[in-house]
Amino acid sequence: MGLGASEGASGLPGLTRPLPAPYLLVYDAENAGCRGMIDWIQRRDASGLVVAFPFQNTELVHVAPELAGLYLATEIHGFDTRSREVHRGPRLLPSLFRRLPGWKWLAPVVAIPALASLLYSFLRRRR
Repeated sequence: MGLGASEGASGLPGLTRPLPAPYLLVYDAENAGCRGMIDWIQRRDASGLVVAFPFQNTELVHVAPELAGLYLATEIHGFDTRSREVHRGPRLLPSLFRRLPGWKWLAPVVAIPALASLLYSFLRRRR
């Protein structure tokens, strides 16, 4: 039995769970560690909610003007397209994992700074 037009994913009328807004990952396309992390994330992004964008692309300031003037070369930056918040390095992981099906459970875990730093370092070393 399918869901009616007014039924959400829960199957109850009027209850819908909105999808998170896309998350923009800004990375250094010339850095092997950054590319490895982006590749790992893209393989797990079944919902298409994570968009990778190299900081070398001149269109970046049109997509996310909030990033203009930031030094983007040292760490991957995350940009929440709904809240317009910028996260960088390990601090982007909770927002990122909330958008990856099968990995959402990890979002509260990586909200702990020490665990986020360890996981971020591990992901950047992956190739």
